Amino acid sequence: MTTWAAEPIPTDLPATPVVDEAVARHFLRRGRGLEFAMEANWVRARLPDGEGRIVDLGCGIGTLFDAIGTHRAAGVDYKASGLKHTHARFPMVPLLCASAEHLPFADASLDGLILQHVVEHLPEAPASCPEFYRVLRPGGVLLLLTPNAEFCDQGVFEDPTHVQIFNRRDLSDILIHAGFSIVDLRTLGLPWLRRYHAIRSAWRLRRWVTEHAVALSTLPRWRWMGQTLCCAARRPLS
Repeated sequence: MTTWAAEPIPTDLPATPVVDEAVARHFLRRGRGLEFAMEANWVRARLPDGEGRIVDLGCGIGTLFDAIGTHRAAGVDYKASGLKHTHARFPMVPLLCASAEHLPFADASLDGLILQHVVEHLPEAPASCPEFYRVLRPGGVLLLLTPNAEFCDQGVFEDPTHVQIFNRRDLSDILIHAGFSIVDLRTLGLPWLRRYHAIRSAWRLRRWVTEHAVALSTLPRWRWMGQTLCCAARRPLS
């Protein structure tokens, strides 16, 4: 069993104000559907092996804990009231209330850090990247999943809590500037308009695309067309 040794959690961290509907969506509705399963599979395949310590930052209801492995997972979120729902589902997983700018972990103490649809909500995402670098050990992995600014239908990303929708160049730049090395960068998901359901039996096509998303993302014309931008970065060994 992983021992979670963390620095004291500050009690006066600023929380980004959000409307109640957004909080409910974050904690109670996230983690369902084909697209979530597609993203969870990508995360699972890129996590480090072994019993290392993996943190899901912006964990919400804890929908990635099974993919991580509950024996080595911990969750961090900024909304303590929402984490009550998470604790009810995963009482064995350590949960911490903190902001992305002030993570309650010692330097070089984590093997993996995941942000699934979180970075686009951060008021100062570039300023948070050095904090991600600080808590990861040398060789540790950062996994970021965020809406793709180059997706053909930006209407699917409408959310009043979004601060910035990243393209691949901007996301790579802020990570490299913080000291990370990019090891995987691609997009996943439906590479067309959200009105695909107007096509007869389109659900079968949607299922096939999401089940084969990683393979499809290797095709030159598909690589940057998906709705989710996925980036795996590593803190260098030296």
